[in-house]
Formats: sequence, structure tokens, C-alpha cells
Amino acid sequence: MCQGMHFTQFLSEEAMQWAPETIMDTAAKGESWTGLLQLQRQDGEKLISTANIGSIAGPDGRLQYLFNIMSDYTSELLRQQQLFAAKEEADRANQAKSSFLSSMSHELRTPMNAILGFAQMLEYDDALDADQQDNVHEIIKAGNHLLVLINEVLDLSKIESGHLELSLEPVEVYPLMDECLSLIKPLAQKHQIHVKHCGLEAWWVRADRTRFKQVLLNLLSNAVKYNREGGEVSVTIQPEGLERLRVLISDTGKGIAPERLGELFDPFNRLDAEGSTVEGTGIGLTITRQIMEMMGGRVDVKSELGVGSTFWLELPLESRGDEAGSAGLLNTTESENRFIPAEQQHLVLYIEDNPANLKLIASLMGRLPHIHLLTAHLPELGLELARVRKPALILLDINMPSMDGYQVLKILKQDAELKEIPVLAVTANAMPRDIERGKQAGFADYITKPIHVNTFLDSVDHWLGQKSNSET
Repeated sequence: MCQGMHFTQFLSEEAMQWAPETIMDTAAKGESWTGLLQLQRQDGEKLISTANIGSIAGPDGRLQYLFNIMSDYTSELLRQQQLFAAKEEADRANQAKSSFLSSMSHELRTPMNAILGFAQMLEYDDALDADQQDNVHEIIKAGNHLLVLINEVLDLSKIESGHLELSLEPVEVYPLMDECLSLIKPLAQKHQIHVKHCGLEAWWVRADRTRFKQVLLNLLSNAVKYNREGGEVSVTIQPEGLERLRVLISDTGKGIAPERLGELFDPFNRLDAEGSTVEGTGIGLTITRQIMEMMGGRVDVKSELGVGSTFWLELPLESRGDEAGSAGLLNTTESENRFIPAEQQHLVLYIEDNPANLKLIASLMGRLPHIHLLTAHLPELGLELARVRKPALILLDINMPSMDGYQVLKILKQDAELKEIPVLAVTANAMPRDIERGKQAGFADYITKPIHVNTFLDSVDHWLGQKSNSET
């Protein structure tokens, strides 16, 4: 700033309306003023400046001089505004992606519900001959494979957009690994793969149980699928130092060249896919690595051509807590003691606007002598049936045109004669936040499509049993 010139000579008209009085009042008190000022050049161009204006008093103690230090802040302010605008744009894009994921999850799961549901029903039909049974198994196999692909693509999208939610807690490794080994057993038997394990002691880690299981199943299934016929899969669990636990899953497949190991975790990159009969998207390991990192863990691989590969993962060790043990015991007790009525006729109401889903549930319930099903394709009709017939259980879709499931649930809970009826959500809204919202809203259970027939029927019987117990 030029010596001998008053700072007000450089202020814009807008700044002149407030700055002189504010700054001079501050200077008169012997204090410095610091802030941003809008200045105006002789050519009329405006700029933003940082200003530090101080005062010097004369011998009589009165204000005699002002000094100011100013620097052009326009470029920095513009950069900040651009960053803010970019952040807002990114937030909008994330929100749009989140809405897209929810929509795609629902739209893809809804037809899969009918495909897999009716195929599972045919699986139990004694009238089918051997060839027809084989055809049904192929439908179920292909449907389940498509469902896995849908879930993997949605998982990757959720991870990339920051929408994958984890619930970290103490998880006992042995029972979880035992579950995974049981699930992988049919695939291993099909390929004559011998699975052996050691070190399955009472180790606990800090993890999201569902996602940890997903990771283990992915690595185990890969070890079987990419193995040689009659090969071996070895599972070893051991501590890595005092604070981490390592799980090693080894196979006796053809192995991977060292220079290509880094490509394994790249999305949609299936090594030698053109010469392989193994189906997949090539994103399972990408998801595995990202989930492990989100849980504070790691995953990596070592391999030798002609010998096989070993994938290993590490997670933080966790001390076993009484709370975790008690929770597991409580869940087991509830499961073993659930009351399932056999002959008593129960009235169940299903409110759903999709004809294929209505037909599927009607076909399922038609096979159960202790259940009489009422259906309603409109929420308003469903509410009227509920008031007139007083069902023992209500199955409710979420996405319906005139009124969504949450609005229907709210009306049911406000009705003194209906509020005690258990309401089960049966919906293709399967994102974690959807499930959490459903539980908080008051649904007795939240069943996602495509339904697994046995799990669905278990839930229905459970809540009918709970209703019967409360009435006796």
C-alpha cells in the first residue's frame, strides 16, 4: 500500500458502507483490525485483500498514524469457492449414486424373487421326473449365481461411493469358519477337493461378522474353484504377534506368475479368464481387499506356478467379552425354544402390488395347512382387510404406488385393535440403511427379496408362534 494514502481510498463502494467506521473505532481503542476487505482498482476491477490495520498513538495518547499491511487474496478465495462448489457437486453425485444403488438393488431383486422363489418350490415337487429336477437345479444354480453377481457389483459401487456401512464387534473366528467350511463343503465334494484345517481355537477378532464371513467365503470358494481336480485346500489360523490374527487359505492349483500377482486385486481383471470355465465378475478380490482395509485388516497372496497359492488375511485380535458370549447364548436359546404351531389355522395377510410376488407367496402358503392367506394388491384394501379380519400376521411390501409400507405400518400401529399384530417387511429394499430404517420403524422382521424359502417360512412360523403365545 502506498505511504501517505488512507486505506479508505482503495475501498470499493460496498466496503465503504461499513469498513471505515468499524476500523477507525477499533484503531481509536489502540487495537489492530484484521479481516478481509473488498478493494477497487483505478480501472474498476474489484479484488479481495487480507488486511491488518494497526494504530500508532501520539505523545498525547491520541491516534496519530494508521499503518496497514494488505495482500491480494482474490485467487485464494476463488480457489476456495471452486473447492466448495466441487465438494457440493461431489455430494450431489454421491447422493445420486446412493439413490441409483437403492433403485437398482430393488429393481434387480424384485424379478429375482419370483425366479428363485418359484424354482425353490419346484425343487420340492415330487411330480417332476429326474430330468425336470435337473433343469430346476440349473435354474436355481443360475439364479443364485446371478444374485451373487448383482450383490458384488452393488457392493463395489457402495464401497467406491463410501456407502458401505460396517458394524465392528468382537467376532469368534472358530464358529464363523465352521459355518463357512460347511457352506463350501458341497462345492469341494463336487470337485473332489479335500479340505483340512488347523488352529481353529477360541480366537476372537474385531470385525463386521457378515462382511468377514463374505471375505472368508470368497477366498474359500476361490481356493476350491481354481484348484485341480482331487486337490487340497488347507486352512490355518495363527496369531501374528500379540495384536493380530492371521488366516491362511492355501490351494494346490496351478499357481500364479509372480509378475501378475498385483493384478489379482484389480477390479474386473480375471487372470486367464478366456481359458477358464470358472464363472465370475473379477471383482470379488477387489471387494475383499477393500472390506478388509475398512475393518483395519489386510489381505495378500503368495503363489508358485505349478504348486498353488496361499491367500492370507489379518485382523486385530479382540479379547472375548462376556457380553459377546452372552449374546450368542441368548440367540441360540431363542432359536431352540421357538414355538411353531402345526395344526392351528392362522390368518395371514399379504399386502403387495406385484402380481408375481403375490402369486409366489400364495403358492408357498397354499402348501401349509395351518395357514390361511389373504392377499391385497392395494395398501388401502389391505388396511380394510386388516380391520375386518384381524389377521395373526401381516406381510407387507415397502414400495407401493399409492402408499408405501412405512405409511401402512404407521396406520396399523395407531389402531388400538391392530397395533399388536406382528408386521413383517418383505421387500427388495436391501441396502443396510434400508434394513436399519425398517427395524427402527417397528417391523417385527425385515425379509429381503429374493427370499430364501426356508428362512422366510421359519420367520413366518416364528412370529405366528409368538402371537399364539401372547394370546394364551
